[in-house]
Parts: sequence; structure tokens; C-alpha cells
Amino acid sequence: MPVDAQFTQIAAGKLHACGLQPNGTPLCWGRNINGSMEIPDGNLTLNQIVAGLNFTCGLRDDGAIACWGQNNHGQASPPNGRFDEIAAGSSRACGLNGGALTCWGGGIPDGGETIQEIPPLLGIQVGSGLTCGLTLDADMACLDKDSELAITPGPFISLGIGLNHVCAIRTDGNIFCGEGHYSYRSQPPSTKFAQIAGGWYHTCGITETSGDLECWGSGVPGAPGERLSAPEGKFAAISIGWRNSCALTLDGYATCWQQPDVQNPSELLEAFGGVKFDQPVELFPLPDDRLAVVERRGIIEAYSDEPNAAPPKTMLDIADKTACCNAERGMLSAALDPQFDKFPFLYIYYTVVSKHANGENMRGLAGRLARFRVESGRAIRDSELTIVEVPQPRKYHYGGAIRFGEDGMLYLGIGENFSAEKAQFLDTLLGKIIRIDVRGATPEQPYRIPPDNPFVNNPDARPEIWAYGLRNPWRMDFAPDGRLFIADVGEVKQEEISLAAAGANLGWPMCEGNLCEEGMEADDDGLTAPIYTYGRGDGCAIIGGVTAPRPDNGFIFGDYCSGMVWLLEQEEREGWRARILAQAVGRIVSFGAGADGTVYVLASNKIIELLQPGVGEE
Repeated sequence: MPVDAQFTQIAAGKLHACGLQPNGTPLCWGRNINGSMEIPDGNLTLNQIVAGLNFTCGLRDDGAIACWGQNNHGQASPPNGRFDEIAAGSSRACGLNGGALTCWGGGIPDGGETIQEIPPLLGIQVGSGLTCGLTLDADMACLDKDSELAITPGPFISLGIGLNHVCAIRTDGNIFCGEGHYSYRSQPPSTKFAQIAGGWYHTCGITETSGDLECWGSGVPGAPGERLSAPEGKFAAISIGWRNSCALTLDGYATCWQQPDVQNPSELLEAFGGVKFDQPVELFPLPDDRLAVVERRGIIEAYSDEPNAAPPKTMLDIADKTACCNAERGMLSAALDPQFDKFPFLYIYYTVVSKHANGENMRGLAGRLARFRVESGRAIRDSELTIVEVPQPRKYHYGGAIRFGEDGMLYLGIGENFSAEKAQFLDTLLGKIIRIDVRGATPEQPYRIPPDNPFVNNPDARPEIWAYGLRNPWRMDFAPDGRLFIADVGEVKQEEISLAAAGANLGWPMCEGNLCEEGMEADDDGLTAPIYTYGRGDGCAIIGGVTAPRPDNGFIFGDYCSGMVWLLEQEEREGWRARILAQAVGRIVSFGAGADGTVYVLASNKIIELLQPGVGEE
């Protein structure tokens, strides 16, 4: 705790916290991502303070609202007017004026919007997908991001909201946690509480009789019901942010804590001397000990991560040919031939305007797998050989990971291009992992079909298909033992990681992760269930992933929205389990590994060195 001051209120955000001192002046500390910690008015006095993900708001004595911090969604630009109460969530905030709810920030037009669908409220809380409050009859009213209203009969006395879950205290002190689509991920304890607060992954409460703290929820995503540690003592108030928790002691001093054993951005080293990149999507080692970095705009450059290294050299520049960068288009993956010393070829997968374009909007777009010859460290533009070209007219779900197996075959993950039903159709390559033999490719025969592919004898199937039923397999990776980890981006409910075999049906769109259509299960005959899933409480888009530099071949992955990085490991008794390696890394878009096993995280404009070889070995 960096400050020695007394407070009457406490508010915890992502990596920062603020307190309200007895004279009404706010004091903030910690780290506010992409937003200023500086309070806009040095003479500001407040009667309420709340913290969102990376911003803070306060309610002035006259009912006006002041906000500061990150403002990328307008969350720090409150509407004018007089308010009685305020609350802040991940990228939006809300206020009450005579019971009427007005919100501003993410997904709301400039100037704020009064929400008509919800009854007059008291005691509001804001998460990411939920805004909840107590009605005048002490029922709980919750509005989700699709403006669907749910009323839960009370009576309740207070509530605590997380990312997409809400818990409330009944008048008898018992805890109720939300049911249905936004259900809480674990059962609350039987303890009676006087106050609760919700975070992204867990909830904490102050017990009714003793004033102790007790926390529950998912300390590690995928481990529901795990009790979390909390500081000892007697407490008067509590606030939970994004794994950042703060409580006020009975005499008004703040105690804050975070999840243990998690690296923060300040502890992680930016690679290549902190070079800023333009949407890096792939990193892999080159034969000369440099690292190739692929940028989505259509450029590959070779870097050295040694101190005082020479400037990077351009390995390939086809930005003029790459259809980029609206939505998910661009250069999406690259890989060297596994026998590069004999066959000096570079394979790339990128979106192009196809020669079959008909001029109708984006109907002429395609995903192209191409091969280039490499000479003296440079890929020769004029040597391009198109291997596969898959029409993909829509802007999303291209997939795109190129990986070579120990069998020498090229595996390519292809998204369903926003046509979910095609993931189950075997007459199209959309929503599939394909496996082809590119050795000896020529313009006349750019690839051959391996004779042991699972559908070579099915006249109704494309023989290139190795596995199907995928939504958007953005990244995948082979473990040294030959297993293929596939990270498939979910739609609205679950993200998933699978280990697929030849001919596997991974279930999309009948199943999203483990959640399937009525009457089906993810492990039904004919379907391959994922080995690991997580829901919207832990992020929005899974980003795989590389196998870790460890003997057990764990899989490192992250999430685009939450900035979390996890290591998925297989335990003898509990099965697959993820533990956190780092948090708040930024907009994670990919991972890569050097020849020495160093693992790198690729974010929207930077590359971070995450793990050195042998980290975590016993």
C-alpha cells in the first residue's frame, strides 16, 4: 500500500485504486492503463467515488459527475445533470437521478443515454455485460448488453457485480448469485454477509458477525469454487476490481491485494529494445538466429533480440498485394519449410483480392496459402507460388495458422468466414484444419493429398480435410510429442482448446465449447469435446498459443480482451487446469517462440518476452 492516509470510501479498478479522504478529496495510486491518474481538479471534493476498469468517477456535492482516466469509449466523459448515485464498470458508467438510470461510455451514444427498459432503481452496480440495481420493492433488476431485462424477486439489501455475474445479499444475510445466461461460476459460501463486492472472476464479502473478509469464485479460470486468500483483520468496506481488491479497516486505512504469482507489465521485458510494431501476428526463428516478425499489413522483417543489434531487415514486403486491414483481413501467418536447409521456402497465408473477383463489395476476397523462395535472407516476390486459395468473402473468421507436423505435412487452420453451417460441410474447406503435402510443389501440382488423410475415400468430402467443426482456429501449435493444440475462438459463450485427431469433428456450430444444442453433449459419439473452456467472465477471444518450454508440454495461451496469459497443464487427478502467467499484457493477438525456447507475447503494437527456457521446471 503506497499511501498512508485515512479514507471513508475505497474504489478498486484494474491495476489502480482510489480512496475518498474524510474531507472529501480523492487520492489515487497504482497504474491506470492508457489513462491519466491525475485528478482533473486539484480542489475537487466528492461524496462518492467509483472505479471502472481503467478510469475513475466521482460524484460532486452538487450532484455533478467528474471522471478521469482512460476515455477510449467515452467512459470518462459523463453527461451533464444532477445525480444521486453513480457506478462504474469495465468501459461504461451509470448514474441515478431520482431512480432513473442514465449510462455513458462503451456502446452508448455521446452524451449518455437514459435507459427506459429498467424500473426506478437504488444501489446500482455496473459490470461489463450487466447493469443491475435494486428496485423500490427491493427486487434485483438486471439489464444485459442486449437490453434484456431480468427481475429477481427479493427482498435484497445490497449487491455486488462482476464482469458478467451478480451476487446479492438477502435481508437474512444469505447470498444469492445470479442464475441463467449470466450465472455465477461457483456456489457462494453459507456465511452470512453484511456487504459484498464483485470482481471479474471472484466475489468478496465482509461477514455479518465478525467483520472478517471471505472471498470465493474462480481464482484460476476453470477452477470454480476455489477459495481465494484475503487479508486478515476487521473491515468496514470492500471494493473489487479486475483481480485488484481493496478493503478499509475499521479505522479507515486501506489494504489492497492482487492475485499472487502473476506477472504485471512492469515485470515483463519488451523485446527488440521496445520497438513499436504495427499489428504483429506471427514470430518464428530464422536459420541465422534472428527472429522473423510478421505484421498484418503484409510485411515480414528479421530482428535480432541481442543488445546493440543491427537494424531489422525486410524479409518480404507484399503490402501492396495484401487485402488489409479492415476487420480480420491481412497477412495472418507464416512458416519456414521444416527442411529449410534443403528447401529454402517461406509459406504465408494472407487475404487477397482473388482473380475470380466479381466486383461485388468484398465478394472477390480469398485466403491464399502461398510459397516464396528465400535467397540470402530475403523472400523473392516474383517466386510466389499459390498453393491453395479459399474464397472468403466476409470480413471475419479467416483462421490462418500455418504449422508443419513431425510428419512433414503442412497443416492450415481455416475459419468458417462467418458461415457457421459450413464448418460441418465436408465439401468446403471453411471451418477446417487441412493437411497437405507441399514437398515438390509445382504450378501444375501445388500440393498432393496425403494418402492417410481421413476423407480421401469419401467422394462427398474435400480430401484435404484433416479435422472439421471449427469456428475460427486463429492459432494452433504442435507439442513435441505430436499432439496438436487448437485454440478456437467462441461466439458469445465459451472459448475452447482442443486436442484433435484425424477426422475429428469439433462440434461447431452445434456446440460452442461444452455448451451444445438441446439433446446433445460435447462428447457425443462423433464429436470431440474440448479439453478446456472458459466463459465471458474471463475474456472475449482466445488467442493461442505455443507449447511451453517445459517437459510436460503445457500450452500457453491468452485472451484478446482481458490481456491475461495462462499455462494449460494436464494434472494427474484434476485433468487440464490453467494457471495465470501474466496479466494486463494488452491486446494479445498471437504468441511465438525463439529457437532457444523463449516464449514471446505479440500484442497490438509490441512484443513481450514472457518465458525463458526452463522456467517452471522442477
